Amino acid sequence: MVHLLYAVAAFTCALVVLIVPIRTRWSLSKDIPTDRAFLSLVDWTAIFCIADSVWGVCASNLVMNDAMLMFTSFVFHLFAAFTPIVWLYFVLTYSHSYKYNRLYYILSVGLFLGELVLLLMNFKYRNVFTVDQDGAYSSGVLRQLLFYAQYINYVLIAIVALCNIFFKRKTNKSTYRAILAFVSSPIAAGIFQQLYPDAPAYSIGYMIGFCIIFSFVITDMLEARALEAVHMSNANKAKTTFLNNMSHDIRTPLNAITGFNTIALSALGKDDAKVRDCLMKTGQASNALLTIINDILEISRIESGKVSLSEDKISVMHSFAGIESMLQELARTADISLEFSFGQIDDNYVICDSAHCCRVFTNLITNAIKYTLKGGQVQVHCQQTGRRDDGYGIYTYTFKDNGIGMSEEFQKQLFQAFSRERTSTVSKIQGTGLGLALSKNLVELMGGTIKCVSRQGVGSTFTVVLPFRIQEGQECDQTNDNACVPEVVLDGCNILLVEDNALNREIAVAILSEMGADITEAADGSEAVEIMKSPKAGNIDLVLMDIQMPMVDGYEATRQIRALGTPASRKPIIAMTANAFEEDRLKALEAGMDGHVAKPIDIAALAATLQKFLPHNV
Repeated sequence: MVHLLYAVAAFTCALVVLIVPIRTRWSLSKDIPTDRAFLSLVDWTAIFCIADSVWGVCASNLVMNDAMLMFTSFVFHLFAAFTPIVWLYFVLTYSHSYKYNRLYYILSVGLFLGELVLLLMNFKYRNVFTVDQDGAYSSGVLRQLLFYAQYINYVLIAIVALCNIFFKRKTNKSTYRAILAFVSSPIAAGIFQQLYPDAPAYSIGYMIGFCIIFSFVITDMLEARALEAVHMSNANKAKTTFLNNMSHDIRTPLNAITGFNTIALSALGKDDAKVRDCLMKTGQASNALLTIINDILEISRIESGKVSLSEDKISVMHSFAGIESMLQELARTADISLEFSFGQIDDNYVICDSAHCCRVFTNLITNAIKYTLKGGQVQVHCQQTGRRDDGYGIYTYTFKDNGIGMSEEFQKQLFQAFSRERTSTVSKIQGTGLGLALSKNLVELMGGTIKCVSRQGVGSTFTVVLPFRIQEGQECDQTNDNACVPEVVLDGCNILLVEDNALNREIAVAILSEMGADITEAADGSEAVEIMKSPKAGNIDLVLMDIQMPMVDGYEATRQIRALGTPASRKPIIAMTANAFEEDRLKALEAGMDGHVAKPIDIAALAATLQKFLPHNV
């Protein structure tokens, strides 16, 4: 009767192991290593419990057969010896411990092979277990060797779990504590089996260990996977929305560019005024397209953490010096009054990222002008509103207009990318909905805040609060980016133009030739190096260097030229490249270049750079 109860208990353990995860099996895939290892654990643990149950039935008074009992005892011990390998496989797979996997498996399989040899020898020597003349099962003198071998195996698995708890930095400690409890259950079961041989301790211990691992590890893993699937679905939806919006907003100016280009070609030689008008509108559409691309790239770079802040020494009282003339012209064209004013400024000279500040200010002021009707007013005000103990001053910028304003509902999503209020008035105004999203990202990157108060028909007020580090001295390297650049005359100058793209080379040659320069062309970096090695180098006054080129890129070409040690190697080298971000500029300077001009080529910026490095020619 005892053995029959033993069989029932072991079979019940098998049912628990099979039934508990039955609802989650459909969500597991054998293509995923952790899922495959868990499914192996489920199936093997259930098989062991069934084998244990069969042994109990064979040992009971209902079914008593010496040969069958000997065979089922052999199978039971064989399964008990192999089970630690299955458990080790699960722990190693789940913990991603690859470093010593082979060693772990060699030790575990070695112990199993030792047990297998003992079990095979038992058929002849009966030194592990035997069935006496009364048909009763009894342990042999070497039975304890099997017990200790299995113990060593489980201790090995426990060591793997402990190593993950104490030495893996990015691991979930609670998960591996659960794994440690999971491994400890068969160890405790073995001790219990030694004390109470007639109890199905191994089956119960394995079932408890399985329930622990399912409740605290697998369930959490599946929940995390489901949450990840939701996030991925949301990300895919966001990506689809982003691409749809981007497609629309890029195609709009692109349509204008191609359309006006077609009109200009058809009017060529017939109506010069129409050609000129089309070319001007093509330029406006090109600038709009470039703004969209720059905004998208800048938002992406900020979100990926690739944007760093520069440290420019500026005067707060000249915060708008680089953009004021351009914005005043924009306001005059729109028949809007634009006023700049300053309140109390105790600490005028500060250190901040002036380019990012100008980007934010430009976005907010152009938006205010865009959404204010003719005859309206835009007021921009700056004042210092505090000073921190860490040497930073707090500066508050307000941008107030009496334009069309925004609804309360739209203000909730005001700073989301591509957000634009859809009303009969706003929909007629061109825009992508990227400016405010970018402004918010830039402000937060600089450690500040941006808020908006708006009422429809009354106007909007944006408040930007920025912390600037206060200078100890009174230095200022801020310049007016929109000041008129004198006409640059490059008569007699020989410029080495290094550009692999034939169309870009043609455009640059046309621009430089218009200024009067003589052009020496190189199609890649290696050709440029050879020219600078040759006697021709003596005639070169300046090098305009592209960056991304086959064979030898612009950085490497510059390093090779600088390493020549000749007078030509000290000639100015200017990067003229589509690698247009601040880190690209710094990388160019680190490679030995003297300046940086971004593509698409801004003729004023190019002229200013040439004026700086060729002062004797201007």
